[in-house]
Amino acid sequence: MYLTATEYNTYTGRPSSEATTLLIRQACKLLDSRIGNHGIYSNGYKIDTTNSTWYVDNYYIVTTDQKEAVKMWVASMIQEMVINGTTVNNIKGVSLGRFSVQKGSSSSNQILPSSMGYIDSILISSGIIKRELMIK
Repeated sequence: MYLTATEYNTYTGRPSSEATTLLIRQACKLLDSRIGNHGIYSNGYKIDTTNSTWYVDNYYIVTTDQKEAVKMWVASMIQEMVINGTTVNNIKGVSLGRFSVQKGSSSSNQILPSSMGYIDSILISSGIIKRELMIK
């Protein structure tokens, strides 16, 4: 996973006890959906965090800025889920680049809460989001 409970406290100033294993896992999986078309490692995540150097797609080294953006995004998503009671089951749709899938009759095309806009912009500007499709 991309964040510890202690790091959650550092990034949000909120109690580390809020960052349960389940919420961290959910936020990391949401981030994986957000960053796009990267391969998945055997642990089920798109970023290899087993060493101090993080990797994506087995060769691409995640920069310090990208690590920071990932941790900020995950911490903010956990905070959002804690404050608003949002869980993966309550999400009405997913929007990734030009593609979106909606649940039910919701007219909203946005998966992220509006309060995540600033942090999502930091994630985008870090360059870790991969929008192109791989064709084999």
